[in-house]
Amino acid sequence: MGVNIKEHLKLSLVYSGVAAVPPVLQVLIQPFIEGNDRLNAMDFSQIGIAEMVTSLAFTITLFSMGNAISRFLYDVEDDRTAYDKMVSSTFNSILLRGLMLLAVAFLLKDHIGHIFSQEGLRNFGSFGFAAIITGINRSIITTAAALYRNEKRVRAFVIVNLANAFVRIGFQLIGLFFFDMSFLGFVYGSAVGSSIVTAGVLLATYKRSGIRYDRSILKEMNQFAWPLVQYGVLAWGLNFADKYFMERFPSDLGIYFTAVNFAMGMQIIIQGLQAATQPEIYRFMKEGTQKNEGEIRSLSNMLMAQTQLIIALFILPVMLYLTLFYETDVRFAASFIALIFVRYLPRTQYVIFSFILYYEKKTRFFLYLNLVSLLVNIGLNIILIPRLLIYGAVISIMVADIIQVIGAYVYSQRIAPFKWNLNKLLYSPLICMLLVILLEISKNTLGIGQYTSAVLSVFILIAAIVILYRNDIIRLMDKLWKRQLS
Repeated sequence: MGVNIKEHLKLSLVYSGVAAVPPVLQVLIQPFIEGNDRLNAMDFSQIGIAEMVTSLAFTITLFSMGNAISRFLYDVEDDRTAYDKMVSSTFNSILLRGLMLLAVAFLLKDHIGHIFSQEGLRNFGSFGFAAIITGINRSIITTAAALYRNEKRVRAFVIVNLANAFVRIGFQLIGLFFFDMSFLGFVYGSAVGSSIVTAGVLLATYKRSGIRYDRSILKEMNQFAWPLVQYGVLAWGLNFADKYFMERFPSDLGIYFTAVNFAMGMQIIIQGLQAATQPEIYRFMKEGTQKNEGEIRSLSNMLMAQTQLIIALFILPVMLYLTLFYETDVRFAASFIALIFVRYLPRTQYVIFSFILYYEKKTRFFLYLNLVSLLVNIGLNIILIPRLLIYGAVISIMVADIIQVIGAYVYSQRIAPFKWNLNKLLYSPLICMLLVILLEISKNTLGIGQYTSAVLSVFILIAAIVILYRNDIIRLMDKLWKRQLS
């Protein structure tokens, strides 16, 4: 079976476009809630810390069930009884972990509040439980989306993601106006809106598969997931360590969180592309990795090129959006967009080199790799953030990302040697990232304007794609030309 390029691109467009709706809407409403008499950089810093709590709750309650259900689906897809047990048990296990986490948070709420310096965050009970509930809901919705995607139930995937986007944001706006533009209203609105969508997902799941809790199935899934959970907690640390260390610099954290928030919207689009690629990669590996080497390499190259193109196309529009529609210090996030966006090049490299490890169920390795990355990241955050603030945070995470890429590539080659196109997957993206960093340094040392630097960054990213994929582009143009003539 060869790669159906047309079908793959169609699914990539659907999955990435629909998955991007929630974060894109999230940033589109920001100009309406940001301003001199509305939310400012400090408020956004508090929203960022609440998101840190939500993401930790998401990581713990999810227990990597999105990855597990994607992998184990292929073991039970021909057995309806086993399928129903797996699906229902998976969702019930998430709910059980959520209840346990809420109980622990209630007992420790006073101690948790003391780790923050901002007064609005020290009362953890005022926002923490709502943030945790949002994380539990996100676990349910993410697992459902992973299931629908792997089953190619496109309609269900679209409904869940769009409902999550519009219902959650609607209640966020209601919460903000009800609480007189306080970050608390945003957090409570997220909890209520996502709870409504989660209730719908659970009702549909129980109607289809019943209410079950099969320990034998969960035991096998948990053995697969446990190393990934440890990896997920470490990855959470990698994503939020910088924000915690910047919490005592509220204005800078608000600016940084805003830039990262836009990057998260782009990341969801890229994750949609990765999600469309993953099932196809797994199917080819199931038929024989060596036999389907060309198809796997082609899909991986396409994923890397799509990621680089999306980053290039998003930089200038996001900068303009921030410059034109924001009033407070938050608008200064525009100058960091190119630098923060290119960090998703190594993220995609890491995903590609990890495909083989996931398929071979060599998940324990991610624990050790991410532990090293996290320790390096924390050490650099401690040293650099007090001196360089946002630049210190970005440098720290980039170094950690590159460690992950190199580690995943080397170990995957030990487990199942594979002939990747390293020019397209490894060398070129890292060179592009290095050139963007040099432009950022030039911007600050030589006084180059932020838009001049951004235009040059976009040119570098697109030029690299054209040079590396010129033969593929020529073939595509020839096909389109012949089609028009016919």
